[in-house]
Amino acid sequence: MTTQSHFIGRVTAALGYTGAPEQRRATVFTARPGRRHGEILKRARTRTDADRFMLLKELIVQGKPLNLKVISKKDPSDTAVAIAALVEEKSPEWEGPKSVAAWRHPLIDSLALPEILARQKVPVYSPRQTIGDPESTNNLSFSRRRVETAFIGITSADYCLAETATLVMKTVPGSDRSVSLLPSIHVAVIELNQIIRNLPELYACLKYEGKPPDWGLTNCLTLISGPSKTADIELTMVHGAHGPREVYLYVITQASAA
Repeated sequence: MTTQSHFIGRVTAALGYTGAPEQRRATVFTARPGRRHGEILKRARTRTDADRFMLLKELIVQGKPLNLKVISKKDPSDTAVAIAALVEEKSPEWEGPKSVAAWRHPLIDSLALPEILARQKVPVYSPRQTIGDPESTNNLSFSRRRVETAFIGITSADYCLAETATLVMKTVPGSDRSVSLLPSIHVAVIELNQIIRNLPELYACLKYEGKPPDWGLTNCLTLISGPSKTADIELTMVHGAHGPREVYLYVITQASAA
């Protein structure tokens, strides 16, 4: 029987990677891009705001048939007001009191949602798991229960693909994928400069942009194109069968950085 280490070793050798794991990781993720990826990255990095607004228009068009509601807002303050109005308008799918789950993320924190939603007496819970922190690990089950009972989950995203209206989210501590999957309504907030064109750009950005976080590479990459849907029964489309029944994407346009 082939052991796990033997199998991984054969795959590693077939890919041509040698040396210690840390050396192999450096080879994979910090190698200089070739000509094709270099051209893709240059195109993505040198976009003007006019180019980005064109991608936003494409994103809105592609999102409509997917029931992805794309809404542009000038700044975080306007976005927070819009989200508060959405929370007030919507009702929990399974009755019970309203509560919201939100990522621990700089962009989400800038919305000051706990203070704003306190006026509606709607609590905002955030996963606080930190690698190596025993206290946060012990509270993990408590955090999961809070996410399960929330009727709206609020996240950001790492990228958004205009051609397919797809949100791309890395799973890292504080940015649990459960927040985008368990609540009935998913609200995502991004900045204009996080919109890229397509999958080739995504692959190039994932490999060559930024640095791996201190806790290592993400173990999961979530791609979301609109609400959960299925037509298994009599070809009748049903939303919310395996995840959120509604997805809203707020794009903050003033925060764009060239």
